[in-house]
Amino acid sequence: FGVPSRAAALIALVAMAMTESAAAFSAVGRVSLPLALRGASRSVNTPALTMKVKEPKMSKFDAMRFKFGVPNLSTGGEVNSAMAENQKEAGFDYADFESAVAKFDSSFQVGDTVVGQVVQYEQSGALVDVGGKSSAFLNSAEVSMQRVDDMEQFLSIGDNREFQIIGGEDENGQVKLSIRRLEFARAWERVRQIQAEDCTITAEILSINRGGALVNFEGLRGFLPGSHAPAGLTDDVVGTIVPLKFLEVDQARNRLVVSNRRAVVETRLTNLEPGQLVTGIVRSLKPYGAFVDIGGVSGLLHISQISHDHISDVTKVLTEGQEVKAMILTQDKEKGRFSLSTKTLEAEPGDMVRNPESVKANAEATAARYHERLKAEQQARDQAASELVAGLDLDALSTEELVA
Repeated sequence: FGVPSRAAALIALVAMAMTESAAAFSAVGRVSLPLALRGASRSVNTPALTMKVKEPKMSKFDAMRFKFGVPNLSTGGEVNSAMAENQKEAGFDYADFESAVAKFDSSFQVGDTVVGQVVQYEQSGALVDVGGKSSAFLNSAEVSMQRVDDMEQFLSIGDNREFQIIGGEDENGQVKLSIRRLEFARAWERVRQIQAEDCTITAEILSINRGGALVNFEGLRGFLPGSHAPAGLTDDVVGTIVPLKFLEVDQARNRLVVSNRRAVVETRLTNLEPGQLVTGIVRSLKPYGAFVDIGGVSGLLHISQISHDHISDVTKVLTEGQEVKAMILTQDKEKGRFSLSTKTLEAEPGDMVRNPESVKANAEATAARYHERLKAEQQARDQAASELVAGLDLDALSTEELVA
């Protein structure tokens, strides 16, 4: 009774599933399968069933073991006589070697900062020795925060520097590195420090957009709103360097907002002092006075400081856009505020009401006389105080009276 080989194999598989007997099926060689056919028990020899199992991909180190005849001890590999003789001559076996290497093996974690040496250029990056099982890889996109067209302009063979690990070890023990992310983190740290100290920086204008401009500071891109940008913000200013102050620093949202106006105002405020004569433009009128623009800095000319004469309506004396000369009375540098006066520049009380142009024309001479008068008044006060002290009989006064 003959059974075709393909049918026999199928029957063998069915029989194995039904009997759940491992002895009834063999993947290698020929199998003897009891069959109940027409009440008789017969044995059928079936062809061998070959099952291909996909072997796992060997790592770089397993491939090296295989190439040079080194056994993979973890899978039960054996040492042949030639290998045993080589190990005897060397004085140690492969297990001893692995143990020695493990003592110096570094364990790298993503986010760690390591020091390494650039050892070789690759087509898309560079190899760096960081003391690991194999050289680490630095992709060209991670070389710098700037655009990298030629890696050799940023790195040289033999350079020793810091890198950040951005990818853990692969099957060959290679980690991925980055310089760009280190620079990025340090740039944000410096920006936060500058903001905390409220320092003025300089940055290049990269481009103009509808809302303002983009600037570059140490590789970071910041937004310069149009309301805080220099006057006449056009494409002509692209590439220029401008002074800036930080308005908002938020690394989590990758948000950096800067102001040129604030930097300019604070610089000019530093150069303004009480008693100084300045020229400005009236920008807005309020019931309580006028705001005057002094080179980008706004000062308040209070209604009581416009003239010695009483003024009930500011609009009857000043107009928006009018150029005036005024004297700085007080200044608050921390808040960026200062107060002005035209009253001190009147040669005669009421000149600002009757003839403001004459006040403007004679402002320098009037201001000089004002300062001379203040100086003379101060000297008179000092002289009177000295004469008062000289006229006192200090020896006759008790200690209590002197203290009082």
